[in-house]
This record gives sequence, structure tokens and C-alpha cells, in this order.
Amino acid sequence: MKRLIVALLGLALTGTLLAGDPPGNVYERSLLETIKSIQSLNHEQALSSTRDLIRQYPYSRLGHMLYADLLLAKAAPLTEIGSGIGLDRAMRDFRHEIKQRWQHDTSPAHLGRYPENILFLADDQPYVILVDLEGSRVYVYRNEQGELALETDYFTTIGVKGYGKQKRGDQKTPIGVYHVTRYIDGDELPDLYGEGAFPINYPNVWDKRQQRTGSGIWIHGTPSYTYNRSPWASDGCIVVSNPDFLHIERYISPDLQTPVVVVKSVNWLSHDQWQQRRREALQLMSAWLNDWESLDHERYARHYSRADFSAGGRDFRAWDGHKRWVNRNKTFVAIEYSNLNVFRYPGEQDLMLMQYAQSYRSNNLNVDSGKELYWRLGEKDQGWQIVYEGNRKLPALEEPAAPEQTAAAD
Repeated sequence: MKRLIVALLGLALTGTLLAGDPPGNVYERSLLETIKSIQSLNHEQALSSTRDLIRQYPYSRLGHMLYADLLLAKAAPLTEIGSGIGLDRAMRDFRHEIKQRWQHDTSPAHLGRYPENILFLADDQPYVILVDLEGSRVYVYRNEQGELALETDYFTTIGVKGYGKQKRGDQKTPIGVYHVTRYIDGDELPDLYGEGAFPINYPNVWDKRQQRTGSGIWIHGTPSYTYNRSPWASDGCIVVSNPDFLHIERYISPDLQTPVVVVKSVNWLSHDQWQQRRREALQLMSAWLNDWESLDHERYARHYSRADFSAGGRDFRAWDGHKRWVNRNKTFVAIEYSNLNVFRYPGEQDLMLMQYAQSYRSNNLNVDSGKELYWRLGEKDQGWQIVYEGNRKLPALEEPAAPEQTAAAD
């Protein structure tokens, strides 16, 4: 039923939707046109466009605030948006939302640029989700034979206390590289979560290594009584409007473990810079595999951090002893990899994550498995070294953790 209501409300946008533009971007342009009219002191035009806005989007609290502000301007001049109403928490949230939308519209740093955090997408990954926490934006990138192409973007809401989640209940959105684990239809959820939800796998391996706690971080929609939430309003989840949630569904596949890269802010690169980072990552991967296949243990072990390596309950010393024992009777090792993801890990100093499918062949063992490596850039001449190596697990089949409850909606 909720899906039908949203579809009926969106009939007027059918032409734009067919063109691939998210409904939220149409809404955003309507808001910004109104704000431009206010800045030009054309209050009558702004009042007329705001009436149209709230007729089309009756659950837009920001639209109703602008309308009330413009009505008050008839009695006294506006010094700034919201000045006629007074400054409280809700008004600060409205101004924050306007600022975020305005900056995205007027300073499109992402156009023609490439995000530093996404270097390779696996052949079987058609899309990747990039969440810019400081910019209140979700970007969808398409995999075009190894190249990244911007597909679309959405306004988003994050944790009421910001970002950098460390513990359960801190009301912050995590920073890191995750993947979607499943889809939950909105009919199975309370109205608070809107049209549906995509849980992500927080805490991941790296979070657990950093002793971060909590669970239930979802990408989800908004309650039926509001169009969208203010930029910082959830208890850690990534929230988009219901029309945008129905739009982003087409790009997310739990079966494919669609990656979700959550960053504080995006460092945008030129194409040449991006390609250079990709070449460096491939060279690193090739050198590690060649040294592994050489059966020269010292060459192989130099790729692992003696100080920071930890995996499977082993530090470097224990790992080193185990590998020497395992490889004592090897006469050959041959390794191939495919479906490579490479991410510069956000929120960490010089950390890189590689995920791939590995085919391992030797004289006494043949194994095909999913793998992931975390590399950190060492000091001086140490170069990149592996600080974690493990199997890449499939999404859990059990029910996901419940989402962290959200704060007051926009």
C-alpha cells in the first residue's frame, strides 16, 4: 500500500523519472528556485513557487517553513531565510539542509572527476554506492568496463551526532567500506523506515579489529508524514526520501553484495590521477603474487607488516611460522585472481582494501575462495604492507540486526 501511495504522488514527475533523474533532484531544484527568488528579493514569485512546491510535496516541512517565512515577510523584511520564525533546533536543521543542497548545486566538484576511494570494481559489480557524509550526498557510480561513470545522486540524512561510529548507541554513522546484505520491504517495517531498507555489514572485519561496536546500520526510507529528514537526524542509518529509495533500488543487489563506501568527504581526482592510483594498486598486487609463487619465503613475507599484521588469531610471528610449515613441501604454487575490488579505505591513514576471487593451485592443494587484503603504507622505505588477510565471507543468512532508532524527522 505504501508503495502505491508514493507512486500516485509522483505521477506529475513521470516525464522526469523516465529520463532517469531521481525524484529528489526534481524536488531539490524546486526548492532551490524558490530560494533564488528569495535572494533576488522577488518575494511574490517565491511565494507563488512555494505554494506550487507544497501542493506537489505536501509532506515537505522545509517547503512549509519557507511558505510561513514568506508570509511573515509581508509584515517585516526578511534578513535571512528563517529570520521571521526564530532560531530553534528545527530552524537550524532547515538552514543546514538548504546549505547542503545549495552547495551541491552551485559547486559540483564531482563532475568530470573520480572518487579517490574507489579504484577498481569487480566485473560482476555493475554499481557502487558512495556516501559523502559532510556533503549529505549519496552517489551511484556505474561500472563501464572498468571505468567509473556517475549514474545519479541523492540528498541523504546521517546520524544526529555526525559520523565516525565507535560504539553502540553513539548516534553516529560509520566510516568505511561495506556491502549490502539483504533487502527488507517496507510492508515488513514500521512506518519510520519508509518504503524499505538495505542493511549493510557494519561492523566489518576492520571495525571489529578497531573494537567498534553496534549494529543495524541500514540504508532506508522516511516516514510517510515527511518528505525527507534533515541532514543529521538518524541514529546512524543512511536515510533517503521514499521516492529516492524506490529509485535507488534499481542499483542495489544484495545477491551481488553491492559495495557501499562511506566517507567523511570525497577527495576528487582527475582521470590521470585516478589511473595512476589504479596502476600502483595492480603493481602491488602483481609483486605480492609473484613473490608468493616464487616459493622464496623471505620475498613473500616482506609484503606483511611485522608490527601490525593480525589475522585469524595470529600475529606476524605466528603467521610466519605457520606459512613456513605449510610451504615446506611445495614444489609449485600458481595463483590467479578475478573480480577485483580496490578501495582506498576512508577514515584511515594510508589504508587500502583489496577484495577478489582467488584460484590457488599447488602440488598438494587446490582451493577457490573469496579473499580480502588490507594494506597499509609503512614508514620510510617499507612501502605498502599487508596488515590483514582473510577469506571474504558471503552475507549472513540469519536475520539482520534491528536498525538503530532514528531521531526526530525533518
